[in-house]
Amino acid sequence: MTDRPLRLLYVVPDLGVGGAERHVATLLPQMDRNRFEPRAICLGREGELFAALDAGAIPARALHRSKRQAVSTIVDLVREMRRTATDVVIVRGYNAETLGRIAATLARVRHVVVWVHNCGDIEPRSLVRRLADRALRPVTSAYFGVAEAQIPYLVDELHCPAHRVRIIHNGVDPAHFDPRDDKGPLAEFGIGHGEPVVGILAALRPEKDHATLLAAAQMVIERMPDAKFLIVGDGALRHDLEELAVRLGIAGNVVFAGSRSDGAVLLRSMDVFVLSSSTIECFPMALLEAMAAGRPAVCTAVGGVPEMIADGVTGFLVPPNRPRQLADALLRVLSEPSMRRGMGRAARARVESEFAIAASIREAEGALEDVVGRRASRSPIRLSLILDLTFVGGVEILMLNVFRHLDPALVRPRLICLREAGPLADEFRDAGFEVEVLGRQGRYDLHTLPRLIHSLRRDHTDAVLVTHHHRAALALGRIAARLGGVPANLVAAHDMDLTSVGKRCLPRWAVETLFLSDALVLLSPRQGDYLRNEEGVGRFAWRRTREAVIPNGIELSPAPGARDRERARLALGLSGGEFAVGIVARLSAQKAHQVLFEAFAVLARTHPAARLVVIGGGEREAELRSLASSLGIGGRTRFTGIRRDVQQLLPGLDVSCLSSVHEGLPVTVIESMAAGLPVVSTDCGSLRDVITDGEQGYLVPVGDVDALARALSDLADDPGLRARLGEQGRLRAEQKYRIELTARGFERLLADLVGVQ
Repeated sequence: MTDRPLRLLYVVPDLGVGGAERHVATLLPQMDRNRFEPRAICLGREGELFAALDAGAIPARALHRSKRQAVSTIVDLVREMRRTATDVVIVRGYNAETLGRIAATLARVRHVVVWVHNCGDIEPRSLVRRLADRALRPVTSAYFGVAEAQIPYLVDELHCPAHRVRIIHNGVDPAHFDPRDDKGPLAEFGIGHGEPVVGILAALRPEKDHATLLAAAQMVIERMPDAKFLIVGDGALRHDLEELAVRLGIAGNVVFAGSRSDGAVLLRSMDVFVLSSSTIECFPMALLEAMAAGRPAVCTAVGGVPEMIADGVTGFLVPPNRPRQLADALLRVLSEPSMRRGMGRAARARVESEFAIAASIREAEGALEDVVGRRASRSPIRLSLILDLTFVGGVEILMLNVFRHLDPALVRPRLICLREAGPLADEFRDAGFEVEVLGRQGRYDLHTLPRLIHSLRRDHTDAVLVTHHHRAALALGRIAARLGGVPANLVAAHDMDLTSVGKRCLPRWAVETLFLSDALVLLSPRQGDYLRNEEGVGRFAWRRTREAVIPNGIELSPAPGARDRERARLALGLSGGEFAVGIVARLSAQKAHQVLFEAFAVLARTHPAARLVVIGGGEREAELRSLASSLGIGGRTRFTGIRRDVQQLLPGLDVSCLSSVHEGLPVTVIESMAAGLPVVSTDCGSLRDVITDGEQGYLVPVGDVDALARALSDLADDPGLRARLGEQGRLRAEQKYRIELTARGFERLLADLVGVQ
């Protein structure tokens, strides 16, 4: 069995419209076919989501059996399991859990998983079901849940062995949900473009407690008469709920849309998503989808919902059965557009970082392999990052953060410093990563290469990563990887546009030997174009290797608020009325601070409240202090030196600038966007891939003092413009430049190059 994919059979009652059913229809088509052969069987009818399995090329069938045909159902299941030589049976739903486990026992399937999607039972379990659960417990390999809130229910109420319980959060694909507002679909319901809309996607069942929502709706409409409530879903309670809306006098503001297949489209038309469930909501897919669509949510704090909503950040949590508190929260979100937009962005960002379908599937695959004992023989990919030493620089800090966010079950990273540890080494150690220092002496230390080869062999390193700007590591790391039999070596390039200053990103010898590397990691497609056009990468066969784009990312904190700004301005010594222009960059020739200083001097002539904040240290500090004095802006310029609390200081600025002559994809620009600042930067490197001119800030020609001064003046004169550009920058940082996405990119590339050992 170890040489072929695991054969899975997922047994369900049916695949009708519901969160648990959507989980099956989403999970199976996206599983790794090199490791799994998934199939599905419905005991009853097919259901509306059955077609999704067919579209995903998943073999599936429906038995069309009723509950009274239990014996025939078991016979059919046993035949299917034997015919397909099933390795693992997964069951969900009462009759599937009972009949599926009995059939698996008769068919001698060794591994059975019960996947539970509820946090409790609407009605007490019958004696027959309790006896069946107890009898089948010994043949159940594992119980998978979807929310941590299920653990008391599974362990204390159902008496599942705690060591067999595994929680795997549901996930959705954010790419399938457009976060832009679109009121167009509401026309068929008679809802106008300017009317605020509260929406819910849930079956009309008692536990969803639509009655509490309608009571809250009445209170909202009293304060906001044009508010509309869009109720998507159907069920036995529809007639009763429609009558309740009439009795409450809100029928004209409530639309019962029925069951719909265009939920993703309707979500874009909602201003706020709501769930009013009373008791057993677990980890609702509808809420995940609303978050992926960038909708703030107001939900009752039941089941696993508090694991999904960051209260006050992505939405609000309220107690169940409390219509007044539900109404107050809805009114707060509806009446504050900036809060609504910020919460929506944070909600989508949380899905991308924590609840993306790719991560959910990866965890499910690993859990299933654990059940059969396959992953026990696998070890994480061993990655060795080789540097000359650690600087307090963008690349080193980036790699430290990437290390922290790699899945330790997939990648085990460590750091090798050829010369000395450097100032960041202790932070790598404190984060739990091995740091080895080889003590290289001088340029031609002949002991370094054999020491490095020995280190790689001793560690059983699977992949070596070197960066373009550590020249000794770039050369010796790749040679040692080849001589030491390391399966893969990667080169990460973090700069470009160097030909404009007579330099190169990759040395000629590195370009001529690219065929010896297995991948070239790029920050953006634009960087790849530059390396090919200006430095000759890919021009001949020996200059070619696989190219992989993995953008830089940052650890994204919640969007800063007024208190964060006050604290930052206090730390920077700024008063409330001052317009603060900041630059976060090493004081080096590359960053061309003199261009910003001259532009700021122009601004200062007409804006006496303008202040310049220079964050960073370097060899040009004395020169730049002298320049500020000669330009007459010495009294308005503050040099902070090197700071490790940059993200806490940024909210105190009004504009973030970068005047560089060459760049890669600077982390400081992403940090500024995440802080909600408009960015004014020279148009170099990959910055055009990060900033769309006029949307998140402005791009000006390299060295153009006048253009930079005009951009700063426009922003100084228009607080509303600053707010709009900053809001768009925050959105882009949330969507594209999270450190979790960077780590996932490295994991995928390493898995492709090395595979899991």
